[in-house]
Amino acid sequence: MVKSKFRKKALQHYAQSWEKSILPRFIAPPVFLFLWILLGLLFVATFLAWLGEVPTYAVGSGLVLSQSRVPISNSDPATAVIFLPASPSLKVQAGMPVQVQIGSTGPQLTTRVATVEQAAMSPDAIRQRYGLDGTLAETLTQPSLVLTIRLSTTVPTALYAGSLVHAQIQVGTHRILSLLPGLNQLRKV
Repeated sequence: MVKSKFRKKALQHYAQSWEKSILPRFIAPPVFLFLWILLGLLFVATFLAWLGEVPTYAVGSGLVLSQSRVPISNSDPATAVIFLPASPSLKVQAGMPVQVQIGSTGPQLTTRVATVEQAAMSPDAIRQRYGLDGTLAETLTQPSLVLTIRLSTTVPTALYAGSLVHAQIQVGTHRILSLLPGLNQLRKV
């Protein structure tokens, strides 16, 4: 009887040792914690990239109008017209922000779109209406939207009349994640 009691305890001890789960130690606990923190930071960065937006710009050229082409008083700021290639997806409205560079070395300023022509105009109609010749006339090769912008009061019309203008109009935004290949369906215009 004594033998069976010890035998029973030995079998119980043997069975309990198999029930304990012993995990192999591939990595040390501090490294394991570091990897979890890294994974958490990756999720936070992805979430912030999901929320972040980048502006989308349409680029166009134009010129500063002389006082004879636009009815303004001497106290009014200079006016410029910008020609954007017409596109069905391009939705430009008055009040949109515009970054303007007058000439290649002139002032850079930020202003807003004052007016937008209702329909696109042909290159010939634009050349005739604004009396274009030279470099700008040669760049107009397709129908264009015509935008009018008021430049800063620090830009004298008499000094810059006829100068070429390069403009970037912010026409929308898209999410930062849409910059990754395959995720451009997240685009928001």
